[in-house]
Amino acid sequence: MIATTSPLPAGRALHVEGLKKHFGGVKALDGVSFSLERGEVHALVGENGAGKSTLIKVLSGVHQFVDGTITLGGKAFTPNNPHEAKARGLQVVHQEFNLLGHLSVAENISIEAMPKTRLGLLDRAEMNTRARTALDAIGLRDIDVRAPVTSLGIAHQQLVEIARALQSESEILILDEPTATLTERETRRLFEIIRDIKAKGVTVVFVSHHLEEVFEICDRVTVFRNGKTIATEIIAETTPEGVVRHMVGRALSGTEAKGSGATGAVALATKALRTTASPHAQGVSLSVRYGEILGIAGLVGSGRTELLRAIFSADPAISGSIERDGAPVGFKGPADAIASGVGFVTEDRKDEGLILQMPIAANISLANLRSIAARGILNFARERHQAVQDGARLSLKYGAVSDPVSSLSGGNQQKVVLAKWLARSPRVLMLDEPTRGVDVGAKAEIYAILRSLAAEGVALLIVSSEMPELITLSDRILVMSNHQIAGELTRPEFSEERILKLAYGQEKTEGAA
Repeated sequence: MIATTSPLPAGRALHVEGLKKHFGGVKALDGVSFSLERGEVHALVGENGAGKSTLIKVLSGVHQFVDGTITLGGKAFTPNNPHEAKARGLQVVHQEFNLLGHLSVAENISIEAMPKTRLGLLDRAEMNTRARTALDAIGLRDIDVRAPVTSLGIAHQQLVEIARALQSESEILILDEPTATLTERETRRLFEIIRDIKAKGVTVVFVSHHLEEVFEICDRVTVFRNGKTIATEIIAETTPEGVVRHMVGRALSGTEAKGSGATGAVALATKALRTTASPHAQGVSLSVRYGEILGIAGLVGSGRTELLRAIFSADPAISGSIERDGAPVGFKGPADAIASGVGFVTEDRKDEGLILQMPIAANISLANLRSIAARGILNFARERHQAVQDGARLSLKYGAVSDPVSSLSGGNQQKVVLAKWLARSPRVLMLDEPTRGVDVGAKAEIYAILRSLAAEGVALLIVSSEMPELITLSDRILVMSNHQIAGELTRPEFSEERILKLAYGQEKTEGAA
């Protein structure tokens, strides 16, 4: 999409010059220079590990830099903690959520400035009113602000984070992968909000791996690679292909739509499977063959994630059945599913896919401990070898496999989750949002890995909110709506329009429930 942006207003909001930050021997920032103009939307892009997240943490006071200068509003800026950064008018919505799960939605939104009564007590009525106003502003009118934040799905938690940030009177708002969990409709609403706050003079830093979004909403783009600033360009004067070349240092290939073309035997099937989230639905019946990539599309809340979790027995099913290789199976829990050759890459890598404090090597071996143990004792040399081997296969960027997985960028953490299951050699692999938070270069690499797995005969079942991703990878696409299969599309029928019509219930294909 060609961007049509207005000329930038005069005045520099922030300037970074020669910024350096090291973690041991890793140069996360190696002389970065970066500037923001007042009232612009500025994209920050680069492959995972390029330095984007480190720069954001330096600007927000989470990390302190070792060399260089930062000026904010023409004055020196050296925040020692996030509170100091916010006091200077710089607010960040991080890619990884910072919500307090045991508190309500309203409490999370007001956590930094709780309203009080004249007696100094918490004014819950005012707190709930503020939260209601904040959520209404971003289109979340159906959420109970008194509900615990853990009762919300990942996408709605992301929007609560954004609502909280918009409560502050920020001069610079940094959004780190804000659309990673959002549907097309929610993304449209977010873009309206960004345009509104830009018109009020707020500067927005938009960090995203989705270049189509960058070219729609941003005025300028800065590209990072290996901790260095590669280029800053005006959006209207560049192209997505040009940005990608700056990001990866080469032209990108491997993302063209082609599927796997598989015709193997049925590996896994469900019959009228009903989940606890859909007690009144008729249930979902589907099948995926060995060597096939089956995509599942749908809006947030359509039941996609709940379906995968029920198949894996991470959550209980109310009724229906599951078959492996044509025979009924009764998984009592994930361990039974894993023993049956089923792997599951969950959408929430932070809480369900990884143990962040543990080493990279230990996380990769989590689902495959028996293969690296002898008589019940772990062979750490074998574990390290496995991590290095699988890390190389996925082009994982890290310092040492003994480093905690929390030291990696979000996209590289996602690769560790995938490596964990590849080490298990599953026969059926289910993936929920497999490239969430992954840059375009790494995304092409993951696509190639998934296609190679299909070529080896693995059955793949992929849930994704990115329609181009499903169209690129899938042999068939099932579209869910209201916890039912609204339709099935074969490759000749693939189109974003058809998928959306099915997802919104405006169309049904033959045989759909």
